[in-house]
Amino acid sequence: MEEQERREVLTELQDALKVFSSNERSYLLIPEVRTNLGYAVNGAKNVFDVAAVPGRVSVAFQRILYCLPPAFGASDHIARVILTAMEFDQRMRSAMNVIFHPKFLTLNPYVFDRASESTSDKQVERRTMNFMVRKAFEETGAIPELIVDKGDFGKEPGTFILGRNPKEVVERAFHLLSLIEER
Repeated sequence: MEEQERREVLTELQDALKVFSSNERSYLLIPEVRTNLGYAVNGAKNVFDVAAVPGRVSVAFQRILYCLPPAFGASDHIARVILTAMEFDQRMRSAMNVIFHPKFLTLNPYVFDRASESTSDKQVERRTMNFMVRKAFEETGAIPELIVDKGDFGKEPGTFILGRNPKEVVERAFHLLSLIEER
């Protein structure tokens, strides 16, 4: 059963990536740090229970590109967002990072200010994403569908889309896309 679920996670993730990349405007959502879309198995405990795109999703000549199909353990970054969300809501098994655009604020997302993170925590790699999601839950009592990361010195602002599955996340991404014009 576990292997079947893992295959299903990979298939659903690949299908969502195809839908996302088939939209000719999706490239507008890709930040400089690139994008990843992840999806966890039920009860995920670590990065190897979360599938994502190896090397992330990129853009060239206004086209979405990714070199390899989704794989488990492919992204520590998006996996930490998902795993932390699942600590509070086991249904929130998928996430994607995209650009920040001021119009996204009209959707009333949770806004994360990195200044709220202690200086000592900031200096430790692989803590900010966990802290961001925990803080969102502590302040709102739920895992939000959208978290805006205001960024910091050397850290690009961005938006995290969270959902139950990658199809739902991509649908939310398209809603964000409808709010922005060409760059």
